Amino acid sequence: MAQFMVNPARAAGEISALWFGHNLEHTRSCVWRGLSAQLLRNRKFAGMPQHNGLAAGWQPVGSRQSWFLLEMRGGYKATDGEPFTAHYDARNGSACQRQRIECFARARCGIAQRGIPLVRGRRYVGRLALRADRELAVSVRLAGKTTTPARFKAGPAGWTEVDFRFTAPATTADARLEIAFQGPGVLYVGMASLLPADNFHGMRRDVVELLKEIGVPLLRWPGGNFAGDYRWQDGLLPVDRRAPLRSAFIETLPHTDGFDDHEIGIDEFMALCRELGAEPFLTLNMSLQGAEEAAAWAEYCNGAPDTKWGRLRAERGHPQPYNVRHWTLGNEMGYSHMKGPNTPAEYSRLAADCARAMRAVSPGLIFTSSTGWSEQWYQGLLAGEDDYYHNISHHTYNTLMRRFDGAEGAAEFRHLASCPDIIFHTRARGDGYTGETRLTMLDIRDLINESPRRDRGIGIAFDEWNVWYAWYREPGVAEGIYAALMLGHLCREARKLGVTIGAYFEPVNEGAILVEPASARLTPIGQVHALFKAHHGNELLDVVSRVGGVSRVGGVSHVGGVSPRRDAGWGHPAHNEDIPPTMLTGEADDLDLVASRCPRTGALTVTLVNRSPDASREAAIALAERPLPEPVEAVLLTSDNYRPGSVFRRRRLAPRRGRDGQLVVPLPPHSVARIQWSLV
Repeated sequence: MAQFMVNPARAAGEISALWFGHNLEHTRSCVWRGLSAQLLRNRKFAGMPQHNGLAAGWQPVGSRQSWFLLEMRGGYKATDGEPFTAHYDARNGSACQRQRIECFARARCGIAQRGIPLVRGRRYVGRLALRADRELAVSVRLAGKTTTPARFKAGPAGWTEVDFRFTAPATTADARLEIAFQGPGVLYVGMASLLPADNFHGMRRDVVELLKEIGVPLLRWPGGNFAGDYRWQDGLLPVDRRAPLRSAFIETLPHTDGFDDHEIGIDEFMALCRELGAEPFLTLNMSLQGAEEAAAWAEYCNGAPDTKWGRLRAERGHPQPYNVRHWTLGNEMGYSHMKGPNTPAEYSRLAADCARAMRAVSPGLIFTSSTGWSEQWYQGLLAGEDDYYHNISHHTYNTLMRRFDGAEGAAEFRHLASCPDIIFHTRARGDGYTGETRLTMLDIRDLINESPRRDRGIGIAFDEWNVWYAWYREPGVAEGIYAALMLGHLCREARKLGVTIGAYFEPVNEGAILVEPASARLTPIGQVHALFKAHHGNELLDVVSRVGGVSRVGGVSHVGGVSPRRDAGWGHPAHNEDIPPTMLTGEADDLDLVASRCPRTGALTVTLVNRSPDASREAAIALAERPLPEPVEAVLLTSDNYRPGSVFRRRRLAPRRGRDGQLVVPLPPHSVARIQWSLV
């Protein structure tokens, strides 16, 4: 049995809530069929037409004596008028399109979309932008022939925006929206929208509530890679008029044919941050924008109402500045996949120009420089003369499991569970380093400490971490244990390493929250984020652990970079980085503990992780210098297996009293527990 002594009198500093942030990137299904409440696919008619002339995702209705044409207008500004969707500035360039439907016969024709999920009794709101070559009667029908259609007029005078409402008569995953008219004539559809009536600024209420549950103290947006495609000024147009944004990489938006309908702009994002209580963390587009556009964004967010861009924000209904402090100067510019300057010198010149221009309109901004693959990238940034950044970004993605049963599955589980130790307690640099091994947190701190900027207080922004390719499969308990161990390491190690920001990549449909058409739930990753939320803003407490004759000390319960001491009593602070954490195995290595105290209430929170794939463990917890009272809460997350799609069952934990008043906590294999006490 492992024994842990928690000392409430010895605090090791605050567990910053900013270490537990998240990303919101317009990638894959994070926004589309994720956070966005929009139910229509390709609602702004982006991309190349199908063989029948219709935009992808749409089908013909009615007479075969009709003709469909996807009309393109490149680079249109909002004032140019032809297509309904537009760009704020013609330089933004990607095509703005409308769907043309021409009927030659006196017959009914139009367009439709299937595969729309509806819930019986739920209210839905829709909107269309219509235009015609003559007066036409247009009908809109949802679900089926038994639904009463909404009817509108369209004509040649200009675009008409019409609203409609429906209550779903039945629950279905395959409802059909139909837009039709009686020919002959030409009807243009500029955009179509369908949302649940209870949406939050175009976002799903249930997903927003789950984000609240996991805790989002900081939110990084709009990317990630998508930041290199994002044009923030387009977000100043009404959401239905924003032209789709095209991704440079199909991998970024594979589920929407490489296009994003720009459902979330700066104002919607800030509304979400306020709803979640999240600190906004904005990523600049270093691929396409320069210092002038970067400064305009900073002034829009933070400028007074008497400035050019602050006045525009106020006119849009937001008189108070957003006060966005944290900005990252591009995403992964040191990798080969991002457009724009990707050598340290080229990048630093542009990043420094942007930072200076932004500080001129909004002093006090906190900048994070972009990450890269090799130590040469970091050395190049740190050798530069411009002091334009406060933090250096670092991203880590760990190997996914491929086998889940038997001895091979257990070995892969242990490897995944050891990754947080490797990230925080080992070095890749050294003898035999080729530059192709991913750098660790200790490597980044070493590079800072070895640089001419070692006395400048440069921090590490650990603003992307996850298991690789988590976005293409449903996570399970194995990933939940990995996330719990990562969060535990952030609690204990972030301050020592100078980590200022942490951000999981990313919660919605890529790890923590699984969104289905009519429901959403937390995955095991989301469950542990919610469990660890109790540590946010608390004081980290000193912990000494002992298994047999081996003691460990210092806010760590398992190896954690703390050297073993071969004595019979409780250990004393000792640190030996020469002992690789993964070499220590058995019961001590399986248990991971974090203890913290709320500075307001004095409440004590302990989280425990058993990362053994197949062995139950027990932990005996005691307080230094006083008896341990009965807990006010004790919960356990446990599961029968750790295969993909497995989930934690949440149940009450039943600890028992051990000798000398210790509380003995039983931990099944691959489980996580949280225990809380009132110490006042």
